[in-house]
Amino acid sequence: MMEYLKALMGLIVCVAFMSMVGLVAAFIGPNHGVEIKILIGMTIGAMILGPRFPRALQTLYEANYEVLKRIFRK
Repeated sequence: MMEYLKALMGLIVCVAFMSMVGLVAAFIGPNHGVEIKILIGMTIGAMILGPRFPRALQTLYEANYEVLKRIFRK
């Protein structure tokens, strides 16, 4: 259980950072095209995180491996 919570917390930190960068990007420039600016900001946030984001996803997958194996076996 602790491994799952640790993996989930790592993923939450990565997503929160990407969201903050996206929100900062939304306030730069004119008001039109806010969604595009947020997506660009989140992409930049993912580039800043580098290998940490895929590592967080992999850790979360490994923490849930047994449960996923039982679900998809049927």
